[in-house]
Amino acid sequence: MTSTLVRGSDRLVQISDRRARGSNAAYVLSSVVAIASLVASVAGLTIKDLYQDDTSWATAALRGGDLVTLVVAVPILIVAMVMANRGSARARLVWIGALAYTLYNFAFYVFGSAFNDMFLVHVIAFSSSIFALIVTVIGVDASAIAARYRTGAPVRAVAGLLVLVGVVFALLWSTFSISYAVSGQISLGAAPLDGMHTVFAIDLSLMVPAMALAGVLLWRHEPWGFVLGAAMSIFGFVYQLNLAAAGWFQADAGVENVGRIDPVGAVFLVLFLLAAAIMIRELRPAEKGFR
Repeated sequence: MTSTLVRGSDRLVQISDRRARGSNAAYVLSSVVAIASLVASVAGLTIKDLYQDDTSWATAALRGGDLVTLVVAVPILIVAMVMANRGSARARLVWIGALAYTLYNFAFYVFGSAFNDMFLVHVIAFSSSIFALIVTVIGVDASAIAARYRTGAPVRAVAGLLVLVGVVFALLWSTFSISYAVSGQISLGAAPLDGMHTVFAIDLSLMVPAMALAGVLLWRHEPWGFVLGAAMSIFGFVYQLNLAAAGWFQADAGVENVGRIDPVGAVFLVLFLLAAAIMIRELRPAEKGFR
């Protein structure tokens, strides 16, 4: 009887360890994401006329996104995958956040940019991000993750930031949309209407609900709130870098009413960095094995 219990306990440990390390599908799909993202970003930065059919505003923004994807997002994704394979729970949360970034980022290339030579690569990066994110999240034991956060950790500050961002963008983009429906006009500064239509659609469909859901669940200390809160903080930080780079490229390209540095964007960049630091740092290491 005792030996049976021991074997059963060992079996549960093995199952838990495999689940923590993730399925082969998660690694294969995420590797596809990394390779496609690498190819797409290098092409965007080196092929001069790749975005020639886009507006100067969109072309500069896409190139800025390519730079951040190449030097920040792809390395983060690869390192997180390697560390997660070694059993790091923190790395798994970063991994999920990196995939959230590639999914959201390449949605703009697939649906918002003009047809170009990298279209199929963009589709591969976008589509594989969706399925990689699903199978990676499936491998997470949310309850075990939540239990390892330090009592008293300032996670509600992170939750407040996520909810704030979700609510602000929901109100902002909805107000613009309603104003256009009523008056037939909309003032977007340097941004073209077609380009902002894509921003509105993707933000209201993907980013806003994800931020709000993560924030609400984290505020209530629900297990999945800790997982999503950490992932969305990572996503927010990397994408704020993307927006910062886009603004720099747009200013360099002479796009009107765009400065090299956006003070509001800089504030949110710092806030998301602090949020990510809190969510990763406050996750205590396990006593054995899965870190």
